[in-house]
Amino acid sequence: MAGVPHLKELSDKYRERGFEIIASTNEDPAKVDEWLGKNPLNYGVVSKAPGISAYVKMGQGVPRGWVISADGKIAFTGKPADITGAMVEGWLKDCADSKIDKKLKRELGAAVKHYNAGKYGKALLEAEKHESNEDASVAADAKFVADKVRKAIDWRKEEAKRLRDDRRLTALVALFEHDSRAYDGLDYANECAAEAKVVRATSEYKTCKAADEMLARITATKDLKGEALVRELDKVIEKYPDTPAGRDAAALKSKAAKGS
Repeated sequence: MAGVPHLKELSDKYRERGFEIIASTNEDPAKVDEWLGKNPLNYGVVSKAPGISAYVKMGQGVPRGWVISADGKIAFTGKPADITGAMVEGWLKDCADSKIDKKLKRELGAAVKHYNAGKYGKALLEAEKHESNEDASVAADAKFVADKVRKAIDWRKEEAKRLRDDRRLTALVALFEHDSRAYDGLDYANECAAEAKVVRATSEYKTCKAADEMLARITATKDLKGEALVRELDKVIEKYPDTPAGRDAAALKSKAAKGS
């Protein structure tokens, strides 16, 4: 029960981006319904569901969770309390933005077309033209599209802050470059282009990029294992100790050493 507030927070923040939480229990359904009546949740709960009981038994006495990716692979297994916002951002970062497939008023046709083509800036500009429409249903549909883009911008800014705080500058610039195109026409796109230019000009960015490329070459070499892999990782750690790639290399080295 201690983890419920944490899961509610994750559900509230990431549900609309495709992160769905389903809790399972072997408790009697009547007891579960009674508890939910006093403690409403913003995610689903199943009780004594066929096929799930086996998983529940695997974690008796300790809450256990699994994160299953869109392609059916297990991305995480462990205590739900250990799932952080940064982890969820990582799982969602490569997910395609959801398409607008619901039928909206004709006036929103151009906005939907732009949105589904990944031109979110143009989609927002089109939607904003109709947010004050005298027809309430047109205005509501316009707000629906506009809010999707505005929320997406907020999420992207949060991700940029995380990357900035972690000093993952190559990933930060990649995000800015993508968004300067996807949100073309908005102040946000101009801000992304401006910051990307500033970050790219720094020596820290150039060092991070070189470290990332070095680590990428090592991890892409599938024949490297055991002591040979550790030796190559040591080169990254020694040459770029204060970079994200250096820290990632240290984590990979620890894992490789345990597996040897």
